[in-house]
Amino acid sequence: MKKLIILGVSALLATSNLYSQEEKRDFSEDFPKKGTFSIGMDMANVIQFIGNSFSSAGTQTPNYSMVAPSSTGIAIAPTVYGRYFLSDNIAARVRFGLGIDNSTERAFVYDDIANIDNPFNDNAFTYEKTVDERKTNSSVYELGLGIEMRKNLWRIQGYGGAELFGSIGSNSTTYTYGNAMSAANPTPTTISNYFTGASNSPELRPLETKGGTQYNFGGGLYVGADFFITKGISIGAEFNLFLFGRRTTEQTGISETYKLDQRYVGETKLRPVNTGFSSATLGTLNINVYF
Repeated sequence: MKKLIILGVSALLATSNLYSQEEKRDFSEDFPKKGTFSIGMDMANVIQFIGNSFSSAGTQTPNYSMVAPSSTGIAIAPTVYGRYFLSDNIAARVRFGLGIDNSTERAFVYDDIANIDNPFNDNAFTYEKTVDERKTNSSVYELGLGIEMRKNLWRIQGYGGAELFGSIGSNSTTYTYGNAMSAANPTPTTISNYFTGASNSPELRPLETKGGTQYNFGGGLYVGADFFITKGISIGAEFNLFLFGRRTTEQTGISETYKLDQRYVGETKLRPVNTGFSSATLGTLNINVYF
């Protein structure tokens, strides 16, 4: 029993001594100096991926506001950061976000012509099918330029700064149909929902949508803190307040219809120009590597 007590007391004294040494240690050499640059990224997507890998019954884990959603960008997440230290406590920052989504969706649909002479055309298992297709191309870009001041405390480097930013997002969609519009088939069977496979027989159907490009432009303030695990690597948290204007250009569409024994293709206006002004408070978890 005495041996256990002695070992326990010795362990506590050793831990206390190590902690005391850690407190007295000078961490100034771990912090970035003038001429250093760094690359960082949002950690939320990594945290969510790991959490969801161990989730069950469709529950997404974790689901806290700092993690889901977690973003430093108005139009897109995640964001990549780059910093260059103009002095030991002043850094210029570049923030960049990029998102590209080009997708093609296809769905089987009732073949109007092939099933005219099909005696089993009333059953989904036996009627002939053709394919409708929808292609969507979208992209988002966001760029922010900022300047920040930093202050050291133990292993932590706090910072605050200001930023100007702009973003642009565009989207276009094209449609291809298995059943053509014609005199024999002026209202062809067409997929109305690519997710469920539902269909209808419209008199007017879209061929293409374009325009509706959204621009965001403004500025903001941000504060954060980086904890230096070791020299050259830090993890941190950041909070942002953005004020920005937005403008969405006119969206147009090309459609087809069949009238008076003739197929017509024409362009029509779908949405007018929209403008606005907004504010947003955002937060993120991040990791940075310094060179």
